[in-house]
Amino acid sequence: MSPKSDGDTIESKPVKLRILDKEVQLACKPGEENDLAKAAAHVDKSMRELRLRNASSSTEKIAIVTAINTANALLRSRTVDSSESVVTEQLASINNKLEELLIDE
Repeated sequence: MSPKSDGDTIESKPVKLRILDKEVQLACKPGEENDLAKAAAHVDKSMRELRLRNASSSTEKIAIVTAINTANALLRSRTVDSSESVVTEQLASINNKLEELLIDE
């Protein structure tokens, strides 16, 4: 559970995703399932494309290159408007979930 600023807690629930033929389970706040599924689909597609071009690369290397490419695309697309902070928070949340996955392995 994640604490809210008013002292209440937000329940999270497990969501199963499939990335590069591997099932992963992440904790997700209610209402964020669709966004998480879209992010996972993007990562899966990117990793599959890299694997096709570099069949001998390890899954770990493919994941790292995908993360760098995704971060690079995000940084290039940033704007100065207020939506930047929302995107930054979403990316931070995704990065935290990816770090948890790396720790579990």
